[in-house]
Amino acid sequence: MANLSNIQQEVLYIIQKAADSLRQDQHFDTVQRKSNRNDLVTDRDRQIEQYIVQYLAAKFPEAKIISEEKTSSLITSVEGLVFFVDPIDGTMNFVKCHDQFAIMIGVYQDGEPLFGAIANVMADQIIYGGPQVGTFLNQTPLPTVPDLPLVDSLVTISTRLLWQQDPNYQLIVHASSGLRVFGSAGIIWSRLVCGQQNLYISKLKPWDLAAGRALAMKNGIMVRNIDGSPVNMLQSQTVIIGTKCATDEALSLINKRA
Repeated sequence: MANLSNIQQEVLYIIQKAADSLRQDQHFDTVQRKSNRNDLVTDRDRQIEQYIVQYLAAKFPEAKIISEEKTSSLITSVEGLVFFVDPIDGTMNFVKCHDQFAIMIGVYQDGEPLFGAIANVMADQIIYGGPQVGTFLNQTPLPTVPDLPLVDSLVTISTRLLWQQDPNYQLIVHASSGLRVFGSAGIIWSRLVCGQQNLYISKLKPWDLAAGRALAMKNGIMVRNIDGSPVNMLQSQTVIIGTKCATDEALSLINKRA
């Protein structure tokens, strides 16, 4: 069984070092497109990823590591100790506006969330915790998020879902207190666990999901697949994240028949 105290210490050390490096020097030499013109990767993404992955591999040689920029297709099981690494979440924000990007590390044991950390780089904030330790912002405990209804909730829905012109997703926006878009899952996770908004719907990859899901478990935030199937930490999936009341109401609207 993994030593949670040791995991917390090492993850917080390396994510702080990586965040400090990015905050102090945002220079990058190359930008490349991946799946489309808005899906970017820079040499700093790869540099930060290598820095984190090498550190974790040295400290936890028995662990599997799944990361965004390095192919992890050979990993077919989440048994044992698994680290999920997103070196720069919100690369477009990093490139274009030098703000609103995050570093995320999620730790799982036999497929279950154990610990997560999200660094809001430019705000010099690290939110961390898990189901056994609670949730903290820069060492200050965070309270459970109030279970607000949708009408009192700020929401984020991915532009891909809204562009589909699905009227039911638009109904959610109209039923809420308003739509907010940030371009970084890590920034949105931070807002959710701090109670600054109450609903998030998007298609997320494992490294977008892992850290925040670990934080959410003791914070009053639910994570569900939009189709009701179990969350799978080895594939992309459309998830609904938020307080129970807000997610229940949103799912009711999504499943509403014309």
